[in-house]
Amino acid sequence: MPRPYSNVVAYSHTATDDNQFRIVNTDLWLSNANIHIVTNDAYYGDVNLQIATASASDILVFEDFNLADLYFKNKVAGNNTTIYIVGIVMPKKRIAELGV
Repeated sequence: MPRPYSNVVAYSHTATDDNQFRIVNTDLWLSNANIHIVTNDAYYGDVNLQIATASASDILVFEDFNLADLYFKNKVAGNNTTIYIVGIVMPKKRIAELGV
């Protein structure tokens, strides 16, 4: 039997400077995602404020969210963080149920 969430996506990004960045620039709703902080600590949050911290080797788990709304930034200037994300794309029916 096919799984209801069969569209898996994977992204990677390495910061090139100390400015905030996001992984995707257009809406990408994910029902579940693991975000791996591969190298160097990072801050994360929304477009206005990134104050939550993640350490190198941390794995963050998110559910029912828009990846385009999540921003990252190097925690230490010059220590460019690398981030990997593996997620399951949310079905359109579920996005409609969330009212977004």
